[in-house]
Amino acid sequence: MSFERLYNPRGIAVIGASADLSRISGQPIAALKNAGYKGGIYLVNPKYQELHGLKCYPAAAAIKQPCDLALIAVPSNGVAAAVRDCGAAGIPFAIILTAGFREAGAEGRKLEAEIAKAGKDSGVRFIGPNCQGAMSIPSRMWCVFGSVSYETELREGSVSCAFQSGGFGYAVVNLAEAQGIGFRHIVSSGNETDIAMPELLSDFLDDAGTKLAFAYMEGTPDARQLLDVGRKSLETGKPILIWKGAQTEAGTKAAASHTANLTGNYDLYRAAFRQSGLIEVHDVEEIVDIAKVFAQGRLPKGRAIGVLSISGGSGIVYADRAVKEGLSLPSFSPQTVTALKAIIPSFGSSENPADTTASVFNDPTLFTKTLEIVLADPAIDQVSILLASISGDAATKACKAVADAAGSTDKPINVVWSGRRSKSEAACALLEKANVPFITTPVRMARAAAVLANFATDRQRLLPRTVPPPLKPRDLDLPSGPATLSEVESKAILGAFGIPMTREVLVPLGSDPVAATADLKWPRAAKIVSRDIAHKTEAGGVRLGLDTPDTLKVAAADIVANAKAYKPGAKIDGILVSEMAQGVEALIGVVNDEGFGPAVTFGLGGIFSEALKDVTFRIAPFGIETAREMIGELRGAKLFDGYRGAPPADKEALARTLVDVSRMAMALAPRLEEMDINPLFVGPDGVVAADALIVLK
Repeated sequence: MSFERLYNPRGIAVIGASADLSRISGQPIAALKNAGYKGGIYLVNPKYQELHGLKCYPAAAAIKQPCDLALIAVPSNGVAAAVRDCGAAGIPFAIILTAGFREAGAEGRKLEAEIAKAGKDSGVRFIGPNCQGAMSIPSRMWCVFGSVSYETELREGSVSCAFQSGGFGYAVVNLAEAQGIGFRHIVSSGNETDIAMPELLSDFLDDAGTKLAFAYMEGTPDARQLLDVGRKSLETGKPILIWKGAQTEAGTKAAASHTANLTGNYDLYRAAFRQSGLIEVHDVEEIVDIAKVFAQGRLPKGRAIGVLSISGGSGIVYADRAVKEGLSLPSFSPQTVTALKAIIPSFGSSENPADTTASVFNDPTLFTKTLEIVLADPAIDQVSILLASISGDAATKACKAVADAAGSTDKPINVVWSGRRSKSEAACALLEKANVPFITTPVRMARAAAVLANFATDRQRLLPRTVPPPLKPRDLDLPSGPATLSEVESKAILGAFGIPMTREVLVPLGSDPVAATADLKWPRAAKIVSRDIAHKTEAGGVRLGLDTPDTLKVAAADIVANAKAYKPGAKIDGILVSEMAQGVEALIGVVNDEGFGPAVTFGLGGIFSEALKDVTFRIAPFGIETAREMIGELRGAKLFDGYRGAPPADKEALARTLVDVSRMAMALAPRLEEMDINPLFVGPDGVVAADALIVLK
């Protein structure tokens, strides 16, 4: 559904209009007038015939004029009726300012459920409740309250934004606007009972006038939709910036698996951002800088950047930050270096980053020639020009050269410049007219240039990828009802999906473990098998490296005794005896998140999983390229390449297993709560799961 009529309404009904323009239900009336809204403003309040020079209607259905949007500001117990009234009047959209819903407790949750039903029954789509409103700069739709209702001179631009905190969000807008960012549509989304953040962002991408979107969000019920939004962002070439609040979690999870203890909500959001091409930001300056570099409408073809500086120090600082952000500063080609040496004084530098020195500004044609030379170098994908704090005529000459160069290349050009605008208005105007971004510090520019390159490479990296279907199991028989399964039961499920496992035998209580496992190789491992004992090591229910029949017999007896002492009354199925595996110990786990659904955790396994927390995450399902990236992201990734004489591990087999687990997780999603394969041994010739735990819901 298009939100065009939400942002560009022919008429706006203010339901609950107040006689007092200082109140929440009065401020939007003044704001609409002051902003110059040209459509009809229809006040709805049965107490009055007229307010503020405008006719008052007893109900929205009485308006009988073209009206596409209602602003609802009535007490919480009357909001559902107001929404139904909008439906009867044929008003397709509403913004509900009223608070007092789920944020207010049990009674508020009931009222919120009522307005959700009223919206569905009447066909009215709505923003809120409990929001600060929305505005559209082009249409002068200023349906807001608070201090922003008086800020009707915001500059128009191509950035649209939505935020789950009205006060904070509009503060960000004000700060960004003061630094030169122009806005299009702005939404405070509130409780998101109907229209939620993913849908708002998706609509921004459909809007021809929006070139970049920004969101402040703390969470969303159907967070998996963000993956689709990210892909749409890459397809349209319009970046979406997300400032994720609520990054830490209070309290500790009481979970059966290591995976659930290692995985936090913010981890999954970061994984979704990385997986889909969404851009995470952490402050207003990042939003401003990124918006500026994207506004030029050019993307680099790669990650190589050329740097021209009139200050050696700023070039060094820029280079340091650029490399940390993942950019490369390759050597200029021999032809480029030779050409630069003919221009740059001997006390400067013709290497990347080049120190042109300020002397090139004595002859503007020299600086123009310098730019042309660097831009022509085929190894360079974008160029940053560091102008220090020059001002006046020197700044004007330099910026004219930059503006002229920008008009003759498809490579992004950006400028680092800390000069005073008051002394260089002509220079600023030249860059702005040429759509060349300028940012005040080398570090900020390096970060923004890296984001520009990341977005370009994400389009190349992520758009060709397809999502594999759920993996079909062989002879799967899940037990009924919620359960924390034993290792044997968990491995039976893994086996149904083709996950490789160690060779092992379940030895019933009272049976001879040596005779029952005659076909297994030495050394062996022995573990207690019981649904009632999820953490076997803590219960003293694990013995490793058993290399003789006598040690196996003693270990089996000790394990049973320890288990009974650890949890009296536990139902014990027996002892699982398996061949010892070799290789790098890894962990693959799954949590079935309320918002994202199944998500896969991967890291070093065994005792290192919680001690080092060297883990990475992705939302399931995913393909082989994503799995390879997960392996490479670990700090301990070199262990898989062979360390101190150890043979290289089979990383491709590991990657295939990660993919299979992600597909298995989707197949089990209706029943799967969490899963743990720890350790998974990655050897030279494949992988084997040595232990597993599955929790069903």
